[in-house]
Amino acid sequence: MKFDDVFNEIYNEVKNILVVDIHEHLNPEKLSHASFEDILFYHYIVTELSSSGMDRSEFEKRRGVDKLLYALPYFKYVRNTATFWSLRQMLKDLYGLDIKTIDENNWRDVVSAIESRANDEKRAFEILTKTCGVKKSFLTLNPFANVKEFRKDVFTGVLRIDNLVTYLSKDSLTSLENVTGVEIRSAEDLDKAVETLFKKFENDIVAVALSPLPSELYSFVEPSEIQLYLRELKSRGYLEPYAKSLLSSYVLQKFLDLCNEHKKVFQLMIGVERPVPGAAPPDYAITHVNYDQLINLTKLFAVYPNVKFDVISADMRLVHPLTVIAKNYRNVYVSGYWWYSMYQAIIREYLRLRIQMLPYNKTCGFFSDAYVADWVYGKVVLAKKQIAYVLSEMIYEGYIDRDLAIEIANALLHENAEKLYNL
Repeated sequence: MKFDDVFNEIYNEVKNILVVDIHEHLNPEKLSHASFEDILFYHYIVTELSSSGMDRSEFEKRRGVDKLLYALPYFKYVRNTATFWSLRQMLKDLYGLDIKTIDENNWRDVVSAIESRANDEKRAFEILTKTCGVKKSFLTLNPFANVKEFRKDVFTGVLRIDNLVTYLSKDSLTSLENVTGVEIRSAEDLDKAVETLFKKFENDIVAVALSPLPSELYSFVEPSEIQLYLRELKSRGYLEPYAKSLLSSYVLQKFLDLCNEHKKVFQLMIGVERPVPGAAPPDYAITHVNYDQLINLTKLFAVYPNVKFDVISADMRLVHPLTVIAKNYRNVYVSGYWWYSMYQAIIREYLRLRIQMLPYNKTCGFFSDAYVADWVYGKVVLAKKQIAYVLSEMIYEGYIDRDLAIEIANALLHENAEKLYNL
């Protein structure tokens, strides 16, 4: 049998498997796109357009069709990228537009088609649940915002705590006080505020998430060690790096204690340095690796053996060491292909290594990182194609058989996430 025959058979199975989306930025009250800009100017695409030579500052000054016309000459240079490939699949399957690029000959048709389905919440929900086959989708929740209403049969939440750990500041302490009603003057007050915040979200989340910078290293801190620094941050609004590290470590400890007590997963998103001057806005981020950070994190994994850590990375240099860590620590999992890793070659590398090194229940194979429902579809097709490709290669090599391949595909796309996050 030819490889193409194996791939087509496996992909025909994989494309119908339901998925759990463990990381996205959807608004459950507004799943649809508001205009064509939400589709064509997804930030992955805009970064590529800018990289090709488009002046980002001039681009950002414009709106609507004027913005598109300014960007139009640069679309020819991104026809080769994985992100544009995903966009093409969306336009073809969701809008009936089979295009090779977006240019002066077809932009009106593209805009007209996308605009005709803008603000259609019924359609967006059907795209998400039926076309994409999403069983459960993980909303990224801001700790300082009110929890939006969402359908718990489809959505759950992940509490993102970057502003309380990585970017801990006087302003974030003030925000914490405001949302909890706790004035923070001591370590005990800080404990109470974090516990109050967690309780506010407890019934709406399955995980807490943090994206630490590569330079961040954590220590185990006693309440007495942070009293002075807490007062100093509130009064001066600034701490020296050592003091900031102690205070951030303490807050992280409190969240890990709560995850341990309430059986919530802890998502770690690593491998990104930001802000980096001159890098693409709004994140100004590049990938970066600090191997000392991995050694430091293993201490957390060891001290909290009953907390399940799901580690997501943006830098492919982390794929092997993180897979080794997941092999050694039963409470550590590795998932997805974050941001600068969401490209075919890198996805396949991640998948091959994880499948060959780990028990197949130790990794989740999908998240969309999407902001509107249509982009979830683009990412679903991208991920499923790569999963099918890697599994087909393994069948073709005689490494696994067809039945095991389909078993692994189901595990990667939804079963592992359901078990890990207790859905």
